[in-house]
Amino acid sequence: MLGLTAVGNLIVRTGSSMLMTRLLTPYDFGIVGIITAIFFAVTLVTDLGFEQFVVRHERTEDKHFLDVIWTIHVKRGVLSFIAVAAASPLIAAGFGKPVLTLPLAVASLYFLINGFGSLSLSTALRNDKARQLSLFDFALQIFQTASGLLLAWWWRSAWAIIAAILLHTAFRVVLSYRLFPRSAHRVANDRSISREFFAFSRVVLMSSLLTLMIGQSDKLVLGRLFTLSEFGLYGLALTIASAPTSFADSYLRRIAFPVYAQSWRGYPAALPGLYYAVRRLPSLLYAFACGGLIGSAPLLVALLYDPRYAAAAALISWLMLATALRLPTFAAAELLTAIGQVKGTLRLNFVRLLWLAASIPLGFFTFGAIGVVAAVGLVEAPTMLVSWILLRKFNMLNLREEFLYLGLVAAGAAIGYVGTTEILHLFPRL
Repeated sequence: MLGLTAVGNLIVRTGSSMLMTRLLTPYDFGIVGIITAIFFAVTLVTDLGFEQFVVRHERTEDKHFLDVIWTIHVKRGVLSFIAVAAASPLIAAGFGKPVLTLPLAVASLYFLINGFGSLSLSTALRNDKARQLSLFDFALQIFQTASGLLLAWWWRSAWAIIAAILLHTAFRVVLSYRLFPRSAHRVANDRSISREFFAFSRVVLMSSLLTLMIGQSDKLVLGRLFTLSEFGLYGLALTIASAPTSFADSYLRRIAFPVYAQSWRGYPAALPGLYYAVRRLPSLLYAFACGGLIGSAPLLVALLYDPRYAAAAALISWLMLATALRLPTFAAAELLTAIGQVKGTLRLNFVRLLWLAASIPLGFFTFGAIGVVAAVGLVEAPTMLVSWILLRKFNMLNLREEFLYLGLVAAGAAIGYVGTTEILHLFPRL
């Protein structure tokens, strides 16, 4: 079910991208791209690990426990909204694009709305409801896509995408109370639970801050170097390159992580074999598909978009390298979290940060803006090597499985490149 909905999401996002690029301009995508980057940053700065804490904790069935965590969640949403809305003029000025001020302030309502969502989605994950959650997210994706396209056809501006995001968030919050059991909450405070939660959150927050610096470093640099139209192309490339990660992240969080956590609690000796077995087939299919996209990016852009977007092809190929290598490194991080080694995730993010701190300046001064993109695309390579060291430390590493994965990425890239070269040679007007 997760695989089917992931493919469905990919089809919906691709179709939406094709239609949106005909209704809106790269300038509009540039505005939304910068707002999305800011939202990602704020989310990570305030990431306290709500879902991980609820899924792992033995008191998750206790209503008072959930009410206390929900109250913290609401406070986080309210404070995030106030902070972003108030700071929107300064943020826009920092990017050198004052036109961002009003769209960013309005879009920040996302944090306020999302803060009131029920924790029933997290408890559903703990209770093996991955199938229902996958369908739930797919339905919401269709709703957001349809509303965004209708509004884009009507308004022909970036406001259409902003409104669709807010509608999607509001609908998700409402359904979180209507579709899942034990979803009601009330305000509650408990110092003991709060202390335990924030003790857990400290490590998560440190890791998230590193993720923020990792994930936004390229946007901070390119947001200043690129015009809004050029940044719109980069945002489009990011959208395409990140599409497969929705499957990888969902699979590892909703299926693999609960299995790892359950095995660690009851059958720790079985975990080394389970680590690869639970994700083997999806991982190999994902590796080959990502490799194919690396090699066939020019053909993909030629088929889906008009010539204004041709320059996005090289960006997609570079960014897809990080997407391809993300699954095994993220799987290692989820395993380490499941066995209580939360600092392992922190170490992996620290490696990413060191790589970007060294490679982004080098790439920029050597190759210009494309050097920054290449540095981002290669960020998971050193991270994978360190993840192998950590897995070996806990007797979880199987190099045969790891090299098989890398081999399929390379095979997919080679086949995609050869096929794309031949097709574009036969049909030069594509």
